Amino acid sequence: MKGDIDSVNHLGIAVRDMDEASALYERLGFQLTPLSVHSGSNKPGEPVRPMATGNRCAVFPNNYIEILGVVNPGALDWSWATFIDKFQGAHIICFGCGDASVVAKRLDQTSIKNSGVITLQRDIGTQDGVRTAVFDCVHFDSDINPEGLIQAAHHRYPEYVHQPRYLTHPNGATSLARLLLVSDKPDEMAQKYSRLTGRPVIEQDGLPAVSLPLVSTLCFTRPDDLNKRFPGSLFSPSPSIVAASFSVKDLAKARELVKQAGFHVVEGEGRFHVPAEQALGVVHEFVQE
Repeated sequence: MKGDIDSVNHLGIAVRDMDEASALYERLGFQLTPLSVHSGSNKPGEPVRPMATGNRCAVFPNNYIEILGVVNPGALDWSWATFIDKFQGAHIICFGCGDASVVAKRLDQTSIKNSGVITLQRDIGTQDGVRTAVFDCVHFDSDINPEGLIQAAHHRYPEYVHQPRYLTHPNGATSLARLLLVSDKPDEMAQKYSRLTGRPVIEQDGLPAVSLPLVSTLCFTRPDDLNKRFPGSLFSPSPSIVAASFSVKDLAKARELVKQAGFHVVEGEGRFHVPAEQALGVVHEFVQE
């Protein structure tokens, strides 16, 4: 459907201390945007109001990573506190789309409960002054998504987020290429994400997967498979988002930068990863572009 989901727009990583988390992420070789505080609404048609959360982002041409924490305690909170109480790590998958109402309509037609289209916004500094980025969001049924806040969003002004001055990273990262989710029933989880995204289940790297046409693939595996793929790492409990893979321009240079920053590097064929316990609770894998 025209305007439907086309990408993993961003992955949200919940952190307890924004300053410490930001410093760690910069050591991993990511350039971060300045702090931006959210405003939002709970229901369609409601006015936006200040929220509890703020973020800093590692931005790529077609998607980004969001480091998100509570910076305004007591304000409107989309259940964020319940996520961070569980563990520090990945708790948001936001899909990109051309029209949030198209996503909501498809979900309604397939009897998947959703929020309808609600508004999120945040002020962002640009080279022409402060501008307000506005997002039309659809939250998917939380009862069927215990792994986190799963949603889709349309960026009304993507140029405010994807500013050229923030697209270059010391580690050479160019995209969030893949997410790995863990479940005791990975085939069922893959089918669920197929229904949520409107995309078919395929196979990638021996795993059930859902690939988005613009950028990023979701793969699904069992807990007993994780140590084979990412030895030396502790993992968040199932079901959850356990690993993020980044394409980089030069794998050797990225490896050297990460090593020099003091991180433990686990080698793989044509790739390497930093264990979750050293990277905000998420395995960070780097692969050649």
